[in-house]
Amino acid sequence: MPDLEMARKFCGAESAADEVLKICFDAAVEWYRKAGVEEPQEQDARQALYDFWVCNLTGWMYDNRGAGGDTQIPPYIVASVHQLRRKKGDG
Repeated sequence: MPDLEMARKFCGAESAADEVLKICFDAAVEWYRKAGVEEPQEQDARQALYDFWVCNLTGWMYDNRGAGGDTQIPPYIVASVHQLRRKKGDG
């Protein structure tokens, strides 16, 4: 599971930003959970891909906070993350 430290390094954020970054990180994890993307249980390429996309979405939300108005995630930045879905028959 990616953690806040990993997300901070990925985003290039200072520890002073942790309060806001944690909100973005938790929202990214929850966004994937609601999309049906569960965290892989084994440490393999799928885990690395999951960690990357959680940190990526955290960074997008952090960098664009407020850009989408009342929505949590600006609507124009999430199109690429839809590719992180389980293939049929894959667990």
